[in-house]
Amino acid sequence: MRGPLTAGAPRTGRRRSRSIALFVATLAWLPGCVSGPRGGPPPGVEALFTTDGVQLTEGGAPVLLYRFQPIPGREPWRTNYVHPVYSPAGAIVTEDAPADHVHHRGIFWAWRRILVDGTRVADGWVGDGLALEVAAPSVTAYNDGSAQVNARATWVVQVAGQPTAIIEENSAIRGYPVVDGSRRIDVTVELRALRPGVEIAGTDDEKGYGGLSLRFGNPQLAEIETDGRALHATNAGMATGEWVRFNWPTLLPPWPASISASCEIDGRSWKRWVLRQEPSMQNCAFPGAVPTAVPTDRPLRLEVTLVIE
Repeated sequence: MRGPLTAGAPRTGRRRSRSIALFVATLAWLPGCVSGPRGGPPPGVEALFTTDGVQLTEGGAPVLLYRFQPIPGREPWRTNYVHPVYSPAGAIVTEDAPADHVHHRGIFWAWRRILVDGTRVADGWVGDGLALEVAAPSVTAYNDGSAQVNARATWVVQVAGQPTAIIEENSAIRGYPVVDGSRRIDVTVELRALRPGVEIAGTDDEKGYGGLSLRFGNPQLAEIETDGRALHATNAGMATGEWVRFNWPTLLPPWPASISASCEIDGRSWKRWVLRQEPSMQNCAFPGAVPTAVPTDRPLRLEVTLVIE
């Protein structure tokens, strides 16, 4: 997996002023924090099981929630996703069911076209024709202080009028302790077809959106860059560098200074994104408009790493 982000660091002056503001905000947000034990190791990330999800926390403060049961009264397909995700200072940086796109759901992975033997059978983006059978997750703790939620889901669609399991999904959501004001989050999704002829694809247009998707708050205030150059969102997908960074220079803590994201497909950097600077999602658009087969003999592995500063 990729290491910590190193390229394209924020300007020193802006980081210094934000660091001071972050320090003040953190003291206000954590009463009594200065009276804690001195010289001891920082608390690691821990997991708390709830009735509908797994909450990762650090030092009692929330990190993220993986939801494996829908909220009562909501759509049955609104499950198997991550929301809320918190900044190191405590701001919720993801959105779930926003009014402009009610099907968006924090960090999620979904495809507009799910095909069996060349026929479109479901749209996972809006839950049309797809049922997810989500198993109870487990948790793994690591020596570096990180914790990982391990999730499993089976994709069920109608084939020849019969409910048919077509994909086994195994996902991992790993949260790391804050280091120098930054938190890393890894999301890994592995898909293995349970029968031949299963394909996934994005929209059949210049966008080709679908796959690993990130619904951040305040996208209209974000400045986007990659490899030190500014990006300006367009209707179509675009080529990027390995890392895409979303900066919020006009917002102060607890909102983060930036969120950087990097995607891999089967261990290789994926550099085609659908980006938005209006209320919408940010999408690591794999495979795009052309369908790709989901293998039966090995998992197709998709990964996104986030660094929240």
